[in-house]
Amino acid sequence: MIHEQVRSPRARRHDANLGRILDAATQVVAEGGLEALSMSKLAAAVDYTPGALYRYVESKDALLARLVERILADVRADLVAAQAALPARTGALARVGALVRTYRDFARREPHRFGLLAVTMADPRVLLADPAHAGTAAAAVIAALEPLAAVLTAAAAAGQLAPGDAVERTLCLFTMLHGVLQLPKLARNAPQHLDIDRLALAGTRALLVGWGASPRHVARALEELP
Repeated sequence: MIHEQVRSPRARRHDANLGRILDAATQVVAEGGLEALSMSKLAAAVDYTPGALYRYVESKDALLARLVERILADVRADLVAAQAALPARTGALARVGALVRTYRDFARREPHRFGLLAVTMADPRVLLADPAHAGTAAAAVIAALEPLAAVLTAAAAAGQLAPGDAVERTLCLFTMLHGVLQLPKLARNAPQHLDIDRLALAGTRALLVGWGASPRHVARALEELP
């Protein structure tokens, strides 16, 4: 019988304290934007000395990498939950649409966390100067999107898409959607041209058809998305 490793009280305290630090950092960003986040301000927010804070995160780059990993873990949890909530008979293309909707909903519900993710992904060097931390964040992106890769693989296996690289397709779909979801401020000034929901669906439709899906099947799969 395999037993789960039991973490020591010290390790659990460390994890709890790190969680509190990340919560506080998220709150600082929510209230003042990324430019408001500094290690000294964060230390004050959690009632630590800067030296004590560095026992949990060795640099601002490391802190931001932790925040990105945490955001992406929550994105993955949302995607997994959305998949689990679908009826078993739901087709693979409809599942792609459901996951697109799930990520759209995350961006609307968590605008500050989405904004942090957007800036980091646009150019990791802006926030994550250390290549090791940028690499960690990139790996977390791939792991978070595994549910989307799985449904794209299933769609190809079912003949609804042509054979292709599921990871490449996942990243193409995700980056298209991620880019569209960064347009709300611009959309407010040109709503007749920049309907975010319409653009997200149009981009999803174009990619799926480009990968070999029947336009009719794609339209049917996406038509019920709110």
